[in-house]
Amino acid sequence: MPVMTTTLIILAVIMLVVGVPVAAALGLASALVLFIFRPIPNMMMLSQLFSEAAASFILLAVPLFVLVGVLMERGTMGKNLIDFSKALVGWVRGGLGAVNIVGSMIFSGISGSSVADAATFSTLLVPRMVDDGYPSDYSAAVTVTSSTMSTIRPPSIQIVLAAAATNQSVGRALAAGLLPAIIVGLLLLVPNYIISKKMGYGKKHPFSFSNLFEKTKSCWSALLAPVIIMGSIFSGIVTPTEAAGIAVLYILVIDCIIYRKLNFKDLWQCFKKTAGITSAILLIASASALMNFIIAFEHIPAMLTAALVAVPGGKFGFLILFFFLAIIIGMVLDATPATLIFAPLFLPAAVSLGFDPTHFIILWVMCVALGMTTPGYGVCVFSVASITGVPISRMVKQAMPFYFVTILAMILVAAIPSIALVIPSLFGW
Repeated sequence: MPVMTTTLIILAVIMLVVGVPVAAALGLASALVLFIFRPIPNMMMLSQLFSEAAASFILLAVPLFVLVGVLMERGTMGKNLIDFSKALVGWVRGGLGAVNIVGSMIFSGISGSSVADAATFSTLLVPRMVDDGYPSDYSAAVTVTSSTMSTIRPPSIQIVLAAAATNQSVGRALAAGLLPAIIVGLLLLVPNYIISKKMGYGKKHPFSFSNLFEKTKSCWSALLAPVIIMGSIFSGIVTPTEAAGIAVLYILVIDCIIYRKLNFKDLWQCFKKTAGITSAILLIASASALMNFIIAFEHIPAMLTAALVAVPGGKFGFLILFFFLAIIIGMVLDATPATLIFAPLFLPAAVSLGFDPTHFIILWVMCVALGMTTPGYGVCVFSVASITGVPISRMVKQAMPFYFVTILAMILVAAIPSIALVIPSLFGW
């Protein structure tokens, strides 16, 4: 019986129940277990394990992409993306709902954060949707479910963390997320159109090529941003970490120098918020390193692999069990610790059953993205509810059709691996 791991889980759960923050609970529980059972003779190795987890060059991309999302919340790009999306799809039935989804599809190629997406569109677009005749709970539901794309497509912070935790190519994993995220967005448009047509949501706005052309000219900076970020990564010119730095520099030039929308006070607030979010993420990464050491010491990955491989039904049975467990994990645990702890545990079993590691990372991230939009520990749900004032129960009820098509997208990506792997193969990954 894995005594250390069992003790670790019990201590961590007790700490979480009494209100200890996730990073502190994981770190303290791991340190106590290592101190009590002494699996290593020199306890000074603890500090080495703790520091090395946060010193990874790959993880340097995390604070930079967090800063990108925070800057976009305060700058011009979020508003510009909404204006362009409205000119592009605002004329269809359920136009502003479609604007919400298409805008998130573009926004996700810049921010890498579902939380930033949900906060930006809750602030800028939900009031417009309500004024246009959409119920507030429906508007909030579209906003929270469309935010999943920022977790799935490049430059997703969760993909960076998952690839780093499983020792996979970050560039390949980021490229693999592009088509699955687009499929999610296209499928989300279907229930929005059907529901809006049935319920008569929204006012019809005439389509105008001249308006679209004008919005394209005025929103060029926002439209160019994802091209610069993804193009620099996919071309191999820069690493994902360097691309994150380019994204920050680009937004600073656009919103501080060209449009002068961000002043020193705004930047200071952005840096403070980024520091807080990044500190939490890296502290969790460091605490998870201690936890993963204990789990690896007791050969839990090998035991879990053996158990999952033995599930009846082979790959199909494994997928059903994996989707169920991963969605539950995403609902009850914050995305960052969930990814850092569980992705390395599930990956060996998936690979032994014939899954491509990058394909599996995308499936994992899609499950985590869905969990972020559901009750329990769904941070996007709480973010949208706090900004819009819509009760979570009403929002979740309206979101059910969108949850369904998101799960359908997950099944499609699982059944057709080339959806995730075709773009990495085109770029030689």
